[in-house]
Amino acid sequence: MSEQESGKLGSQLRGWDAATFRTASGDPRLRSTVLALAVLERAPDWERLRARLERLTHFVPTLRMRPLYGIFGMSAPRLALDPDFDVDVHVHRYSLPEGSGWNDLLSDARRMSLTDFDRNRPLWEAVLIDGLPNGEAAFIMKLHHSIADGQATVIMALSLFELGSDPNPEDPPTPEVPDGEDVGTLDIAKANLEDNFQRVKGSAEGLLRAGGQMMRQAISDPTGTLDTMRSTVDSITRAVAVPDAALSPVWSERGTTYHFGAFEFPFDGLKQAAKSRDFSVNDAFMAAVASALDRYHERHGYEVPQLRVNVPISLRGDAGDRSAQASNAVSIARLEMPLAGLGIDELMAAAHELVDEWRGAPATRMADPLADVSWFVPVPVLAQAARASDLTTSNVPGPPIPLYLAGAKMVAAFPLVATIGAAVNVTMVTYDGAACIGVSTDDRSVTDPAELIDDLRWGFEQVTGEGVEPADRYAARQPKGDTPAD
Repeated sequence: MSEQESGKLGSQLRGWDAATFRTASGDPRLRSTVLALAVLERAPDWERLRARLERLTHFVPTLRMRPLYGIFGMSAPRLALDPDFDVDVHVHRYSLPEGSGWNDLLSDARRMSLTDFDRNRPLWEAVLIDGLPNGEAAFIMKLHHSIADGQATVIMALSLFELGSDPNPEDPPTPEVPDGEDVGTLDIAKANLEDNFQRVKGSAEGLLRAGGQMMRQAISDPTGTLDTMRSTVDSITRAVAVPDAALSPVWSERGTTYHFGAFEFPFDGLKQAAKSRDFSVNDAFMAAVASALDRYHERHGYEVPQLRVNVPISLRGDAGDRSAQASNAVSIARLEMPLAGLGIDELMAAAHELVDEWRGAPATRMADPLADVSWFVPVPVLAQAARASDLTTSNVPGPPIPLYLAGAKMVAAFPLVATIGAAVNVTMVTYDGAACIGVSTDDRSVTDPAELIDDLRWGFEQVTGEGVEPADRYAARQPKGDTPAD
């Protein structure tokens, strides 16, 4: 394939990206959207914001790429530059009705998340919403999970936001992006065949190299080689196993809709709680969530020994090239997290041990090849595996300093992620000294989301030793007579 053809045909989605796109397309319960909700102290300058978003698509060309589909749908779609890309198709603004508040904003975010993408255009959109109490505004960016994970969203923000109310004086020049071209279906099919051939060839060559290396190792250390082979096979078997059902007796059903909740508290308390026990922030975060869910199940009359938890394991290196980093780079660890009868220290230790074990497992580094194989697995089987998860947790480090969007200071940043088959998703993003928690709850499983949010706040209080107020300052913004959703 010539360089010109390669450019206009883009590249095929691979690994987790392809698997995510396929399952989200094949089962509405696995809808795969990521929303980043920024609360702003005031409405930003619209034209300046629009220009910043246009600029962002030059730094992250994936935002200018549309999916291209083959003839028979037997290959993952390709992402190629859209010849008709227009930033105004993806960006809009509106005002909330007078008297609206936090509850209304979360309801709009929910509707935005539950609305699918136009799968023939770049897989993102953004909206500016003003009319919040105290003159505040909100900015929501929606991305398909196949083109970005949580950390990638934060990396994108580094090119979108600024360090002050005035434009950054040392912003790098905006790179040029070539125009997209029209592509025929036969060209796409031919490119897919070539890519698939090269992929099989590369895999075969890799297996031969690995086999030769293993033979040499077997000669020098036969026992150690056998142990390594056993460990690798066990790790892969564990990674691809499809559980029968979720472990929670309360969260047994899954639907196609979910609700959002959010709250925040000072990050320093969580950080100090982890440090004082010689654990990581993620250990403390998971312990807080586990403690909360233990309490939730007890209130429903159940003692639950374990819950099945999905934890993204970042495979991303140092964030150097922003455009290269602004994509998915994760493996998913599926843990059976102990709950009942454990104190905070024990929960932290359990989280640390389980995540550490998965991080070092051979299958973790084989996430993309294993996900490639999943293309031949029927979507209902993949959906069953996803629905067998009780919970997804994710902890994403964000910027430690205040940022500005087109002149307006961001006062909070909440991650709102689709449940993607689990009953509950709890994601934390840190920003400017705050831990911002976004929660999504499957409507069929969690019929009392407000009580679950109360339990989650209680869980973080147990870990930090500090109070976590209901939705913090957002409760004060709620118009009189309304009940905050979180």
